[in-house]
Amino acid sequence: MEGMATMELEIMSREIIKPSCPTPLSQRWYKLSLLDQMSYRMHIPIVLFYPSNDGYKFVEFSNELKKSLSEILTRCYPLAGRIGDGGIECNDKGVDFFEARVNCPLEGFLNHPEFEALNLLVPDQIQSNKLDLSSTLIVQITFFDCGGMAIGVSMCHKVADISTMSAFLNDWAAMARQKEEKEEISAQFITSFFPPDHSPVDLPEYVPKKRNCVARSHGVENPTRVQVVTALLYKCADAASKASSDSPTASDLVQMVNLRQLVIPPLPEKSFGNMAWCFKISAQEEGEVEFHDLVAQLKEGVAGFRLTYGKSFSWDELFRLMSDFRKSFGSLLKRTENIVRFTCTSWCRSPLYNVDFGWGKPIWIGCPSAMWNTIILMDTRSGDGIEALVSLEEQNMNLFEHDEELLRFASLNPSPYETH
Repeated sequence: MEGMATMELEIMSREIIKPSCPTPLSQRWYKLSLLDQMSYRMHIPIVLFYPSNDGYKFVEFSNELKKSLSEILTRCYPLAGRIGDGGIECNDKGVDFFEARVNCPLEGFLNHPEFEALNLLVPDQIQSNKLDLSSTLIVQITFFDCGGMAIGVSMCHKVADISTMSAFLNDWAAMARQKEEKEEISAQFITSFFPPDHSPVDLPEYVPKKRNCVARSHGVENPTRVQVVTALLYKCADAASKASSDSPTASDLVQMVNLRQLVIPPLPEKSFGNMAWCFKISAQEEGEVEFHDLVAQLKEGVAGFRLTYGKSFSWDELFRLMSDFRKSFGSLLKRTENIVRFTCTSWCRSPLYNVDFGWGKPIWIGCPSAMWNTIILMDTRSGDGIEALVSLEEQNMNLFEHDEELLRFASLNPSPYETH
């Protein structure tokens, strides 16, 4: 966008927000479940954008967010603690809360969002050298010149997945909207469903690769199923990878899925913690991959879980399954030199666009991503399309963006004002 090159952000304040009530001694240690242990110690960043509201001033916005955050932390007390060995010490040390300002209007920022600029709005990207690395949650609110606002939230993946983050944001927003009568809002912890496994978790250390990569957003009109969109994006990304390489290699895609509704009986929608499964599909080394083959692999991956584990379900059986899966989890995610690895996760159906703190729902939701070869799918605000954040190495992205098959279905870097 015009002027983005000179966009400047000023951190105005930093505070520690603690729970409004002390955490009871009986809840001072939160054990990580087996699924939590299998998750990387990295943060999930997300930014929610809200248009100007003439009825509020910056100070009122900020004070209401701080107050309601303090109240919701009493119910989601692990988020105010610090990660330890195998669990969270729920010591009420609190959440880092930043206030910032940028020298541009929100409409200009969103006309054609630049994902590099999104990093300015996520707290751990800016202040990582000053923050406690054991923190589970960090918040930054950023005010634009026009009066619009962005709420950047970064939650540690070791304790939560996107469903947990979505539930937390909606509960926080509900707390902010309540003025008199307080409805009961509480997290539903799943550690009892998936107790910790005391054997070592053989998970390869996550080290983000410092590559020259770029990210693009693609609005896809009227998708039939998430699998179809995923297959299309994977097919085009695989083609770009092969075209840019002197010696094309095979590729695979690790697909993450939410287990909450896949298991029988289903887990509570607001289950706190990680509740994700993954499976892998692949494309051959030579020749163009067939689109229908990828769609079939994706469908079979989910259907295979339902068929194998979704019937006659018992928690003991699932725990045994997870214990067995843990042993092969490292090898599944381990990258090899002769295989190009892509990863896809779908945030569709997560009620992120319902997060209303009392001044309306977000006009757009962005996700900064520094991980290369990743695809993140989200519903558009109107719900009639899917928006995809695709992060590839730069030479591959140049080819990907000009793929004729992709361009028949997608618009590149659309403005949220156009797609919603």
